[in-house]
Parts: sequence; C-alpha cells; structure tokens
Amino acid sequence: MSLREERSLVRNGEYFMIKEMHQRGMNITQIANELGRDRKTISKWLEEGEPKSYQRTVQPPCKLDPFKDYVKQRMEEGCLNASVLFDEIKAKGYTGKTTMLRLFMQPLRPAVISKATERYETPPGKQAQIDWGHFSADWNGKMKRLYAFVMVLGYSRMMYLEFTENEKLETLMGCHLRAMQYFGGRTETCLYDNMKTVVTGLDSQGEVIWNERFARFATHHGFILRRCMPYRPRTKGKVENGVGYVRKNFWPRIREFTSLHDLNLQARRWMDTVANVRVHGTTHEIPWERWRHEGLKPFNLTPFEEVDRHTRKVSSDALVSYDAQRYSVPFQFVGHSVQIQDDKNGLIRIYDTGGTGLIAEHVKAVGRRHQVVTNKKHFEGIRTAGGQKVPQPTPRLVPNSSPEVVHRDLSVYEQLIGEGAALQ
Repeated sequence: MSLREERSLVRNGEYFMIKEMHQRGMNITQIANELGRDRKTISKWLEEGEPKSYQRTVQPPCKLDPFKDYVKQRMEEGCLNASVLFDEIKAKGYTGKTTMLRLFMQPLRPAVISKATERYETPPGKQAQIDWGHFSADWNGKMKRLYAFVMVLGYSRMMYLEFTENEKLETLMGCHLRAMQYFGGRTETCLYDNMKTVVTGLDSQGEVIWNERFARFATHHGFILRRCMPYRPRTKGKVENGVGYVRKNFWPRIREFTSLHDLNLQARRWMDTVANVRVHGTTHEIPWERWRHEGLKPFNLTPFEEVDRHTRKVSSDALVSYDAQRYSVPFQFVGHSVQIQDDKNGLIRIYDTGGTGLIAEHVKAVGRRHQVVTNKKHFEGIRTAGGQKVPQPTPRLVPNSSPEVVHRDLSVYEQLIGEGAALQ
C-alpha cells in the first residue's frame, strides 16, 4: 500500500486517534505498532495541524493492462523470462517499456514457482511434450541399447512411440516428422527438457540457447520451442508418465522381434489397439476420442533440409552398398548415382539424385555382414546389356536333312509311259 493510500485512510478517522495516543505519551513507534501503520505516516500526520481534504487523482490506463492475462498465462506455462515475454507482447502491440513488465511479473514469480507440484492442463492443440526413453534388448546375443522417442499431445494424451538406434539431431527431426504424420498435424508449441540436441546451453542471464538447426526445423514446420523449467519438473509430467507407461505396458509384451522395423510395427499396433484407445487414468477419457477435438494445425509438406545421405553408384547387378550390406534398386538405375538415407529406425531409403525421389525402401539388414537385401520387383522387365528388351521366342524354319519323297498315283506313271511311246 502506498503512502498516499495510507494517508487517505488516516483521514477517515484515525487522525484523531493518533493525536490522542500521542497526547497520552505514546511515541511514534508505539502508535505505529498499535495501528499497524508505517512510522513515517504517523510522523507525517503528527506534523499536520488538522486533516486536509484529499483529492484522488485519476490514474491513466496502464499500457500493460491488455496484455496482463497473456503474461500470466505464459508464466504459468513456465516462461519467467521478461525479455522473452516483452518481445512476445511487443509483437502483439504493446508500446510500453520492459520496466513496467518486470514490475508486474516480480510479485507473480513466487506464486508461479509454488505451483510446481500442480498439474498444468493445456487446451486443445496447444502443446506436445517430447522425451526419450532408454531400453535394453538382446541383439544377436549381445545387449544393445535402444532409444524410444515418445511424443504426447497435452490435451488428448494421444501418444506416438518410435524406437531408434540413437537420439542424434537427424534422428530426432525424423521422429518429429513421422509423429506429426501420425497425429495428422502439429501443436502450437513443443515442450522439452535439456536434451543436448535441442538446448545447446544457457546465456549469461540463464536463458536458453536453442540448437540453431533444430530451431530452424521448428520454424519451418510452424511450432514454437518451449523448455521445461528446472524448478517445475511436473510441467513435462505427461510425457514422462508416457515413457513409464511404455516401459510398464508395452515393453513386457515384447518377446522377440526380427528387426528394429519389426519392433516399430509392433509399437504401432500397440498404439492403435491399446495406448490410444484405453481410458486414460487422468482424463478418464479415451485419447483417440479427445484427439478429434485437438484441432491440430498442418505442418509444412515441403521437406526441410535434406538429412544426411550417402551417395553410391548402382552396380551392374542393380545393387548399392551401405554399411557392409547391399540393397537393390530398380534395374533402370544401373550406373546412376543414388543417395542412401538411414532413418535409424530400422528402414533404409534410397533416393535418385536426378529428381525422381524415393526409388527403394528396405528393412535394414542386421547381424552378419555382406548380406544382400533385394526386392524382386526391382528386376521385373530387366533389359539386356545392349539396352534392348529380351526378345520373345518366334517360330523358325528348320531344314530337313533327309531327301523328300513325292508320292504319286499309278495313273500318272501310265500317262507318262504313253507319252513316251508316242514320241518314238
């Protein structure tokens, strides 16, 4: 409460109480404690001979007023950075200074942090949460670590799961793209913790430095990056619970799989028949039914930067070599240069450098080296080395090696004898 407001209240009757207490011998500190007032206020009013009428001044509207609700919402989402919020409301039309914003945010910070244990429910289409889970599997007799990419839509709790060989940036971006394809769109924001491929560090003020390439990927597809606040671990609780659900419900069901691609096919069946059609323990609704109200926005169908690809030349047997294995392509590309893309999720994709696009897709070979993975359709209609189609069989005349015997009627011979006699 300001000094002016306190003086106004004093004029409403307490002025005379202050005078009376002072006349009875109470000092300023005792009066202030008794009335719950500031010592300066008491001292000021003891100097006044009589209460003066107070003219209340009308304060002009604050420039921040139209944006206060937005600032509160963003703070509840975990953004406590005044500079970031200043840029956001400035883009919305705010013409004030950062000082006004900081003064408004200061008393709200403790309340926001104190809600760290409260669950934050996001509106439809607002947020997706992303995390990695680590799993171990018997891989040809040796224990191998597998990485589980999990994305959960904040409102509906729809889940996307994909197992990969690593959690590198290229793999992360590919998983995002396939998750958006599975969900049929994107949310406005995506929430992460401090995974190295997304957050490269903090600046001198403790603010996030995003991975530049991943930030450009997010901008390309239209979603905004958000970081889970260190003091609010439950802000990412939806996806962390999702990873735990995968570990408890999906992983125990897996007895064997033939490849990483096969494992992902089993994961897709589990998503479609279990995870996204059960009654969720928090919402008490089916994620798939709530998903229909998400209102997801379309992502960019134009590919982002081409991921790392490996150029190879197609051999005369229509095969290309990658990672000590060989994969077939359509025979028409013999002698051409192609690019091999390893999605690190059990699939190998092969692209033509001449603009044809995707020309072949194979399950990635695992186990022993020097395997040959083929698709018989790649060899249908194969041509000869001269570039001509293999000719179809045609009828041909075969000469008979024995003399041909002509059979005639006897009357023919009698006629010939008669003709000979007449000539004599």
